[in-house]
Amino acid sequence: MRSALLADLGEIPGLRVEVLHDDRLSLDPPLCQQARPIPIGATDDLEAIWLNRLSHCDAAWPIAPETDGILERLCRQVIAAGKRLLNSHPDAVRLASSKQTTLERLDEAGVPVVPSYRRQATPADLPFPRVITPDDGAGCDGLRLIRSAEQWPQTMPDGTIVQPFLDGDALSLSALFCDGKARLLSGNRQVLTERGSGLTLTSCQVSAIPDGDGRWQRLADAVAQAIPGLWGYAGIDLILTDKGPRVLEINPRLTTSYAALRQALGFNPAQLILQLLATGRLPPTAIASGAQPVDVCLDDCHE
Repeated sequence: MRSALLADLGEIPGLRVEVLHDDRLSLDPPLCQQARPIPIGATDDLEAIWLNRLSHCDAAWPIAPETDGILERLCRQVIAAGKRLLNSHPDAVRLASSKQTTLERLDEAGVPVVPSYRRQATPADLPFPRVITPDDGAGCDGLRLIRSAEQWPQTMPDGTIVQPFLDGDALSLSALFCDGKARLLSGNRQVLTERGSGLTLTSCQVSAIPDGDGRWQRLADAVAQAIPGLWGYAGIDLILTDKGPRVLEINPRLTTSYAALRQALGFNPAQLILQLLATGRLPPTAIASGAQPVDVCLDDCHE
């Protein structure tokens, strides 16, 4: 995600980019010429460096997990510093950081969702297999697949939610959001692999799902209306069942699919987001219609 975003930003005239960089990791591929790496060592004060560089910029684009409120805190710090935030509003990030609260909000708005229960309220007759997952986990982090009553754990960590494991295709939508409106960028197919008792996102095919009848645009519109604080790029994870789509979660940030989005769309998605910042308006017409599928292999990485 970082490399793709920096490559896109590097082709926009007039931008100077700084990126915080863990000095234990190689810069592969190298950063674009316009990007200046700010190395962070193991003994460095990350918070102090982040706030210092934030004070010298015009806008910030935080990419971080929602877990433990990390992304929300970064977004609030950008606003507190008087800078332009290239991400969803912190209140929307806080909402999306809770899978359960997000699904409750969407369900109230009439958006079809995967049934979800706080662990204490799990119906005794909920069929197996079941999924248990941290409420504030990012993607598949901490997810466990429970196939039978014999595997059902006697205790679970606080903040665990329980869902039925629905048969269907694992999909995601990439979209732009602004003021309760959305513009679909791509519909993506996800490949989830069982590893032990968990599931891992091992690959995805960006722009693999056409939207000839507009169903995915309508779903993105419904999510935008339910969570009007979403802004810029965000992702919608869902299961396409034989009864239709069921939303799993909202990712209020860049997602793995962004890594191949420019190749799939044929133009620079970061440019769209900077135009949105400048004009406050989404592109006037559908974007996804002419896109081409692009595979992204994640190896052992996941969102």
